Amino acid sequence: MSIAPMVRVTLCGLMAEKAAAIGALQALGALHLIPLRPPEPLTPDDPAARRRADTAFRHLQDAPEKLTPFRLGKPFDADAVIGAIIDNRLAIRRLTDRLATLDQQIAALAPWGEFRLPPPEETGGERLWLYALPAKDRAALDRVSLPWAVVGRGQTDLHVAVIAPETPPPGLLPVRPLDAGDAPLSALRDAREDAAIALEQAERARAELTRWRLILGARLAAAEDADDRRLAETQTLDADAVFAVQGWAPADAAPAVERLAEARGLALLVEPPGPDDAPPTLLSGEGARAGMGADLTRFYASPGYRSWDPSLVVFVSFAVFFAMILADAGYAVLIGALTALYWRRIGGSASGRRFRALLAALAAASFAYGVAAGSYFGFPPPEESALARFAVVDVTDFERMMRVSILVGAAHIALALSVVAWRERLRGPGVAALGWLGVMAGGLLIWLGDGGLAAAGPWTLGAGFALVFLGGLVGRPAGAGLGARIGDAFLGLTGATRLFGDLLSYLRLFALGLASASLAGTFNQLALDIHA
Repeated sequence: MSIAPMVRVTLCGLMAEKAAAIGALQALGALHLIPLRPPEPLTPDDPAARRRADTAFRHLQDAPEKLTPFRLGKPFDADAVIGAIIDNRLAIRRLTDRLATLDQQIAALAPWGEFRLPPPEETGGERLWLYALPAKDRAALDRVSLPWAVVGRGQTDLHVAVIAPETPPPGLLPVRPLDAGDAPLSALRDAREDAAIALEQAERARAELTRWRLILGARLAAAEDADDRRLAETQTLDADAVFAVQGWAPADAAPAVERLAEARGLALLVEPPGPDDAPPTLLSGEGARAGMGADLTRFYASPGYRSWDPSLVVFVSFAVFFAMILADAGYAVLIGALTALYWRRIGGSASGRRFRALLAALAAASFAYGVAAGSYFGFPPPEESALARFAVVDVTDFERMMRVSILVGAAHIALALSVVAWRERLRGPGVAALGWLGVMAGGLLIWLGDGGLAAAGPWTLGAGFALVFLGGLVGRPAGAGLGARIGDAFLGLTGATRLFGDLLSYLRLFALGLASASLAGTFNQLALDIHA
């Protein structure tokens, strides 16, 4: 992996060719536009229709069963198809809600058995209100002034019927009355069966509608492309009969842009980025192996254009840290077995191949560290066994594991500082990075060293702070005043608290590893107790 070099591309042409030129640039897909004027607010041609189409497409994409899609050339009545999909979506939602309501009613009435409440006109205007009262609240019935009776008993509750012409007050009993409705239990079960059949039919209709997902998705993609083109047209510089469009392009794409400009009759200017420019970052060389760490890098943050590509470091660090947190060879084997089982399925795309490589690396690193930690699904290996001889890490040794975590963090931070020091050598940031390396080394010598090493710690620490101060002095551009340089130098020294915090943050590796081991042991003990 590497950060691709970028060039600034400026194209000029006649206004009559603007739309065609923007479309050709979009098809080329090599330009990151630089707005030459503030972009205008952009709304779709028909926002309501676009929302309906988006909703319909998501409904098809979320379908549990998808059938073979129609070819792209098939005639397509967008309004009719989208209308049918929206109707199907509403029907499924309505039937799902109906089933949930019926399930609640059936669950509430099942303990009461089959009955039908008499209508009020047959009982002189009085109605029956049913309560499932917990047995522990039996004393609450003594305070009820309305006529009531216990008509049944469950394992933990009493079935109470209260007679009242209107809904009883909320505080009558500690529970709310049941929503019995007018239908008996058998009718509710019949209604549920009908609703379930209707839902199955609606899902089958949804599966049939999924045949339109490819065509509908292509229509939506074309509409989004049209929106992007219209947005790009609002970011060009227009003057009389001439327009100009500007953007960043990878240096290796410049020949393709030149061919496009020549074919379209456009004037072209290609320039390298200036010192004050901030081109976008493009990580190049993303093959099946080269891009293993690119996805992780993008997940956290893309590096700056003039920075360095940390993809490999991020990949290795993630695997090592994951291994230290898992700290179990048994679960590592489980991860590896699942990865091998679904190897072909995961590798169906370029991103999938990178992901399975990451899983394999996580499994390998976790297995190695798990063997070193002597943990196999939370159990230690038998004493005097071959595996026991490899167990050299005791995750329950707090003092040693804290030191290991801090040293791992120090190595991690030192690597980043070393790269900065090399890239910015003989400049302020590079000198400051060397200083922070000295500060970190001095602090570790004071903490962990003994004898002569411990005595060298304060000198190393002081030299590091001196370099940090010097880096702040020379970091300002030429012509800056002495006061500003001294201010920057003292401000740079405050980074010590940030460095200290960054180092301590690696204690989370120790804490999470200990928690993982404790959790595995707890689960194993629970299983043994249940078995016993």
